[in-house]
Amino acid sequence: MSDLLDEKWLIEESAALALVETLNLQQGTNYEILKHADRPDIVIENKLDGTLLGVEVTHLFYDSEEARLVFGRSREQGHPPEYIEEYIRRLNALLQQKSEKAKGYNHEYPLALLIRVVSPVFHMYDFKAYASRIVVPPSDFQIIWLLFYDFRKRRWTLLEQLR
Repeated sequence: MSDLLDEKWLIEESAALALVETLNLQQGTNYEILKHADRPDIVIENKLDGTLLGVEVTHLFYDSEEARLVFGRSREQGHPPEYIEEYIRRLNALLQQKSEKAKGYNHEYPLALLIRVVSPVFHMYDFKAYASRIVVPPSDFQIIWLLFYDFRKRRWTLLEQLR
């Protein structure tokens, strides 16, 4: 694997581990990562009943500069002001893009979309305030989650379900 593929794999794996931990704590399940694949990225299994869930993992950034900043690749000293309306617009575009992509998946188990929101500025409460502007298109995803960082617990444990 190339370094970029290794990094992508690690980022997806990290998001999936956070999802599994959160689901198990909040819902009393016993999910484990079964395999790391492509289309969907991750397959998790609930060891309590053997049910499988395919999880497509993606990340929501304000723009490409924010992504570079988060991954330590920016030469900029800061980032211009951010607006929640632009984040919502980008979220809607991401939801549409992933919904189209999921049409081509060959799967024998339910699909979920996990969107890790990496904004250092906006949080779950901001997205809840703009929930009426979030457009969830029809898709093969039975579940769509937004995953946020909990600054008190210092973990990715705040899960908001859009579908």
